[in-house]
Amino acid sequence: MIKACGRLRGCERLLIAGAMLTQKIVSAISDAIYHRRLPPGTKLNERDIAELFDVSRTVVRQALIRLSQDRLVEVSPKRSSSVACPTFDDAYQLYQMLLVLESGVIDQLTKSITQNELEILRAHTLKEQAAYQAHDHDLGDKLGREFHSLLISFLKNDILNNIHNQLRRQEALINALYRSGFDYCQLRDEHTRLVDCFERRDAASAKNLLASHYNLVIKGYKFNTTVPPDIDLKAVLGL
Repeated sequence: MIKACGRLRGCERLLIAGAMLTQKIVSAISDAIYHRRLPPGTKLNERDIAELFDVSRTVVRQALIRLSQDRLVEVSPKRSSSVACPTFDDAYQLYQMLLVLESGVIDQLTKSITQNELEILRAHTLKEQAAYQAHDHDLGDKLGREFHSLLISFLKNDILNNIHNQLRRQEALINALYRSGFDYCQLRDEHTRLVDCFERRDAASAKNLLASHYNLVIKGYKFNTTVPPDIDLKAVLGL
């Protein structure tokens, strides 16, 4: 009995260690994609990654499957993987879905939003402006996405939150891969104006502003279909 318990504890430790290694690979590749060190279409060789992290190819495979679930990586049946290459149509459909979902949220929030929630949104827009004034564009982008997540969270609907978070992860990928040197000052102003609409309980103006907002976001993308260069995985993964 004691030996059996010992074996179980040993298996549990191995499972935990494997999960930690998998997460380490997921985090490293995700970070490299979001910070544009891994361009769209870059091949991700399982053997090379296994050697870099000193793990089995099974662990690497698990990490790549996790990344594919967030649509950061495309895994083919032949066990070849590459960084995802979202198209303009993918971006358009994504923002169309976000617009439909968030427009419904606007209808609800203009009826139910509290003064405290309005103050939270106001404070958040000030953080966005401060980040961009400090030229911390990565933080500004992150706060900009979080503004929309805040809106969803006010409805306290877990299913809605999960759907929105998944769409936002896809949006973060497209933003990281394809955003050009576009002037996003107007977008920051639009978040402030959206809060004004909520304060006035003006759902129609808020939805029109949101549609204009997402059209402007898409215009800021430059879709590059060139073949990615040879990548030094050790360097881009920070190893």
